[in-house]
Amino acid sequence: MALEVIELSDKHRHLLKRLAELIPDLDSDAPESLQRIFGLGLIALTLQITNKAKTQQQDDLVAELGDLAREMIEAENSPDSPG
Repeated sequence: MALEVIELSDKHRHLLKRLAELIPDLDSDAPESLQRIFGLGLIALTLQITNKAKTQQQDDLVAELGDLAREMIEAENSPDSPG
């Protein structure tokens, strides 16, 4: 399935609408907002997996995931970022 056609469950849509109430520049119907949320979710998942890799002493994976997460966070915080 292409990422452009991911269907959201009713529960996810409800969560997005509630988040939009708290985050002024979030529009649950705008592709840019959904892309931002997806990116933030990837960052969170990356951090979770990095912590697991640390406990399993997978140092190369930890370093790679850490670098990727930092790049994503920097991109999210850049002036060109929609949020």
